[in-house]
Amino acid sequence: DLQQYSHVCRCLRESTLPHLERRLIFERYNMAVEGAGKQTLSHEELQVAKKLPPQTRWLSNMDRVTAAGVREVVISTVDRYPHPDDVLAMLREHGVERHRWAATTLCIHFKADFDLDDKDEGEWIPDESFAALASFLAEHLPLVDTLRMDDNRCRRVGPRNAMSAYVAERLGKLRRMFLKFAYLPAFGVKTLPAHITHLTLSVHGAYEFIDIPRIMTSSLVSLTLSAIPLNFVWDKFTHGGVLEFNELRSLDLTFHVPYRSIPSGKTEDDLMWERYNKESTEVDEDGNKVSYVDSKTDNYKGNHKLKTISVKEHTPKYTVLKEGKRPRFPKLRHLQLNLYPGRLREFLRDIPLGQLLTLHISADLVAYKGMRLVGLDSLQSSNICYYSESKLRESPHANRFLAKVFAQPPHVRRLTVGTSSKCRLRLPPTVACTGIRRLKLTAQVSYADLPALLRQLPVLEYLYLQRTLFVEPPPLTHTPEEMARHFLAMDPRPVSTSLVKFAPDVLCRNATDEVVFYNIFMLIGRVPSLRVMKMFSFYSTHFLRELLPLLKIPELLKFIRHLAALEFKE
Repeated sequence: DLQQYSHVCRCLRESTLPHLERRLIFERYNMAVEGAGKQTLSHEELQVAKKLPPQTRWLSNMDRVTAAGVREVVISTVDRYPHPDDVLAMLREHGVERHRWAATTLCIHFKADFDLDDKDEGEWIPDESFAALASFLAEHLPLVDTLRMDDNRCRRVGPRNAMSAYVAERLGKLRRMFLKFAYLPAFGVKTLPAHITHLTLSVHGAYEFIDIPRIMTSSLVSLTLSAIPLNFVWDKFTHGGVLEFNELRSLDLTFHVPYRSIPSGKTEDDLMWERYNKESTEVDEDGNKVSYVDSKTDNYKGNHKLKTISVKEHTPKYTVLKEGKRPRFPKLRHLQLNLYPGRLREFLRDIPLGQLLTLHISADLVAYKGMRLVGLDSLQSSNICYYSESKLRESPHANRFLAKVFAQPPHVRRLTVGTSSKCRLRLPPTVACTGIRRLKLTAQVSYADLPALLRQLPVLEYLYLQRTLFVEPPPLTHTPEEMARHFLAMDPRPVSTSLVKFAPDVLCRNATDEVVFYNIFMLIGRVPSLRVMKMFSFYSTHFLRELLPLLKIPELLKFIRHLAALEFKE
């Protein structure tokens, strides 16, 4: 009976799998290098194998899906950049046109091999081939409204990307586009229609010019742009600018340094926005100019739905914010900044700090000099990090940095602190953020300073430590009995009565297993609430081996009884 029941269950599972599978996948592999990597082939052997005749094969799960159940179609190559004619032939060979697919998402991942696609001069791929593939996809995937593309374009392709023709043909139906380019991309569309809600334009490298469409869509909810100067978009949030995003909820900007400098006599605005400004007016049916700029600036109250902003830059050279009317964000709740030192305070002028729920700042140490983290009346999650290449300004500024971070208001629930200092840092004697429940601390602070900190965090439930400095054990702590006497002679007060999960980082340290055990045991032995500890298995095995003799000492057992039921996780 049990065998028959198992057989019925297996048959039911196999019959329902096609209806549960939501992704239709086509992946191409080069059989010459398939399954071979650095572990089996040397670099020279791998290059030779790559140059063998392109005996490729496509793998697909088409026989395990149903046309009505598929929600996403993926076409991916992991060897050389594919010729669109080969992709089209493969789709026809699989009989894609014989079904009416219900997929709403199309994912295209075309990867180029630098050694073959760039160094070797191959056949130029004509635009007509991309157009034929685009027409096929548009015809047989009629419900697609989301396009995800990662086009690591090779030099055999013209200025358009692999999906330029598809975007142009399908633009009236697409609502979400997440596009990543390589080389110097040309988008292929001058103006986005009003129904686009999600847009990502990302570039693998940094360029002095990127051909992006005019973003005038009033329905845009999420916008991600990379490799462009910050002020190209930021200044446009002031009322009367070229860009108006009334429905925008999420903004993510990343700027990288261009390879070449701006031409002499031209500003960064001239370079990128002169075409925008020329095309920012259109002509109606009567021949009158229609401008996108609203002249009623007095009624401007800011972007009412924008709740998330993420801005990352690596140099201020091309990102000088203009003076004058500043943008407003009355509903902003989540802010992530990675800015050049002299720009952090300038940028924060536009941010209503009192309404932020999450704040993530990563900057050079000097950026925090003179800055006070005050006015954060609603903050619940804080992630404050610094990096510094100069050892001369790490101390005492790094210690002042820690004092500022732990001086945040008591209603903060999650705190992440990151430092790159190579010197020992000292935790502040008092903390104001006493309501922290999750703390991630990456800093060279001593284990000896942690008890004083934890006793000031009465509701802390999770603690993650990285780069923490170990204390050298005293001479008479080599045997379990000596360790017990040393433990009982210390402060008997609990370090924490709320901490449930502890994740110490014990890798990459010039410390013996005995030193690691001593520091962790002396800390968690006074944490009766601890239930889970995360550490790699080879450390947890040694920890348990050292712990077992201590649990057999009666005078010590009543203090460390909770460690007997401790759960270890990787």
